[in-house]
Amino acid sequence: MTTLIIGGDHIDKIRRELEEYGLNKVEHWVGRKPAAARREIPSRVRLVVMVTDQLSHTMLYNATVKATRNGLPIIYSRRSAYELREKLAERYGQKTRKRTFGQFSTGWVSTLNHLAISY
Repeated sequence: MTTLIIGGDHIDKIRRELEEYGLNKVEHWVGRKPAAARREIPSRVRLVVMVTDQLSHTMLYNATVKATRNGLPIIYSRRSAYELREKLAERYGQKTRKRTFGQFSTGWVSTLNHLAISY
């Protein structure tokens, strides 16, 4: 099954997350150039992953319309491999691994975000 990743510059971590779910064939479109928005999604693609942090609005809209017309599932994710892991687990029905203290990308501050109070 071929997966199309649209957006993002360095997709090595995203590619590794997809490989954990058996999605080994990956095609990548950068998604910033205006001409890329006119590309057609190949017929071999079975899943579309859009990295929304690094994607033009035109490309996002056009790819969403084309994937929807072809009946392809779409996963919208930021550049975070952890967020993609959660969304893949939701789609394929597998549980995500629990994060340990050392796996937080922003350190101990992440554990205190729920305690923040905004005025």
